[in-house]
Amino acid sequence: MANSLTTNPWVIDTPGAAILFAGDIYLDHFEWSGYLAGASCVVQDRFGKTVWNPAPAQDLEEVRSGKVDKIHGLVVPTLTNGQVRVYIR
Repeated sequence: MANSLTTNPWVIDTPGAAILFAGDIYLDHFEWSGYLAGASCVVQDRFGKTVWNPAPAQDLEEVRSGKVDKIHGLVVPTLTNGQVRVYIR
């Protein structure tokens, strides 16, 4: 599958250093699901600041962020498996 930024939520399943969205984004929250034990996920803004770095749940259930508000661009440099959903306000 490929990253999809055309619907709400955005679905990210392919990590990389490329900026996925360069503008400011008003968010509600992130969700990470479908990952395996030992997985890792890092979400950054376009300046390289980490905005979310969740720990996988012991039972491998979906992990949600709290309310995020506004970030300056979107990069997902680390996503060993699973997918991140980005809920836009």
